[in-house]
Amino acid sequence: MKAAKSQTMLPVAGTDMLLPVTELTGEKKGETITLSAGVHSREYAGVQALTELAQELDPRQVRGTIRLLHCCNYEGFLRRSADVVPQDGKNLNREFPGDPGGTPAQRLAAFLEQEFIERTDYLVDFHSGGFCESLTPHLYFHGTAAPEVRAVSRRMAELTTVPYLVESSAENGFYSWAGQRGVPAILLERGGCGLVEPGAIEGHKRDALRLLRGLGFLEDGEPVSSAAHQVITTAFYVDAPESGCWYPAKAAGDFIREGEMLGEIRNLFGKVLCRVTAKASGVILYQTASLGIEKGASLVAYGKL
Repeated sequence: MKAAKSQTMLPVAGTDMLLPVTELTGEKKGETITLSAGVHSREYAGVQALTELAQELDPRQVRGTIRLLHCCNYEGFLRRSADVVPQDGKNLNREFPGDPGGTPAQRLAAFLEQEFIERTDYLVDFHSGGFCESLTPHLYFHGTAAPEVRAVSRRMAELTTVPYLVESSAENGFYSWAGQRGVPAILLERGGCGLVEPGAIEGHKRDALRLLRGLGFLEDGEPVSSAAHQVITTAFYVDAPESGCWYPAKAAGDFIREGEMLGEIRNLFGKVLCRVTAKASGVILYQTASLGIEKGASLVAYGKL
């Protein structure tokens, strides 16, 4: 088999959506890995990282098949939608396993499962902090998939350079659903606030290459060993108790103590409406970076150390 690189705008069945895909196939047979970005349309680090990798990877050094999904919610990316599929306003990462006869986002989720989850051996999904969210680099690996899938997911996580590995119980996101379907997968987080940050892009590229080498997809002679991490098995995800103005007391990546104040919400007259305190000692994984916050919206997440 001849080494090859192909690039296409793949039509999503049952919709008018297109999916930008690069596929690299090596001369030697092997497994398939899928690297994806843009599930949330305003998280740019992964999108740019895959664009650059598609240009830089040489199929002659590839064993098996590498598939790059440059931007899963491509229409949302173009429209700068609020991290939802603009045709129906749904969060793609909450629509798995999808429905081929449902709304556009549900059809896209079903298509991603059928065409990619069911046809890959590994999945790596690149994310960033939301449009108004700052974070410290971390990743999520399977906590509720079958034991053998969890073990490989954990091994994938250990090949990366992010400092924190979070064991997740989520089941319906792109990477989470892959785990439920028997495909080891991880979700990497870098960058945020709707910015195109060179450091986050380079970090995603670095970890993509480490994974491709460590899992045997690249034969360029670069050795890869596990990096040092802290594993988080308990994380707290706090939604805003009130609407108002959010004043965080900490920054993403800061260490916190149990009982310490994480921030407070005040109204526009400066009155304190509520304070948020830590239920355990740990590290801030991500938090809202905007001043305005709506009751029930994601506010802050931290992992217990």
